[in-house]
Amino acid sequence: MDDETIKLIRTDYSDDTSWEALTEVATRENAIGFAGEFDLVEDPELDGMEPADLAERFPDDVILLIADDHAFSDQTWPILCYDTESDREFRVPAKDAWGVESNLGTGNMDFEEMLGMTDEDGVFMVPA
Repeated sequence: MDDETIKLIRTDYSDDTSWEALTEVATRENAIGFAGEFDLVEDPELDGMEPADLAERFPDDVILLIADDHAFSDQTWPILCYDTESDREFRVPAKDAWGVESNLGTGNMDFEEMLGMTDEDGVFMVPA
């Protein structure tokens, strides 16, 4: 990946308060001093858009973080992490999204490594 900021794209517009809470958690500095830095994308035209369609909409991005309806269905806000090149995905709780942004953004880990560290539900958790 290059030095581009990873996009966190809102595709569910049913609850503004939940979006604000999700982004606050995703960008909050944690106990060890890390905080996610994302390019927050809000555009009602993206409402309900599927990951592959978003990949076409943002062709220069390899990784997209997507706040879809599933992300708002759980209090951990499991954000979809989508690899536009492989069409593969996993979820990451909003509180751990910094780990995706930091590790993929710096090349410390690649998508396949993170995918291999997901649990049986396809959720990546930052190792403690």
